[in-house]
Amino acid sequence: MAGDTRRGSNIDTKNAAVACGVAVVVTHRQKVLCGKRKSGENGFRWQLPGGWIDTGESPEQAARREVCEETGLQLQELRFVGITNNIFAAHKHSLSLYFEAECADVRSLIVREDSKCIAWQWRNWADLTENLYLPLRLFKKTGYQPFFSGQQQAYVSF
Repeated sequence: MAGDTRRGSNIDTKNAAVACGVAVVVTHRQKVLCGKRKSGENGFRWQLPGGWIDTGESPEQAARREVCEETGLQLQELRFVGITNNIFAAHKHSLSLYFEAECADVRSLIVREDSKCIAWQWRNWADLTENLYLPLRLFKKTGYQPFFSGQQQAYVSF
């Protein structure tokens, strides 16, 4: 019912909106592209490239646009790999749709949004265990592993 809070939650469903974004596991030579997302004074959290889906845009279009806007990179074929339910606070809630794609030209990598991201680095997926932005932390908990293009499973964190 409108105005009620969900059982076991402090989220007000009357005024809350759930945003939907995309994140991309960009791969190259068995490494994954990770950004140092600015967090607090001189701090950072590891994140994947991504952002919000614009009105009228498909998730795949948003994924390609966001990766290009943030990193300058173009992607090869996108493959849907998962979803997370991200509850940051009572009125800050989003869903993230995850895709995996190989980078088309690694030499194009740049930091385009330096107000949000300190740097981009190619990292081993297994080494990403600490200091993770909430959506990435939730996605890692699903058991997803990159570089298995034949797998048809979607990884979900609700």
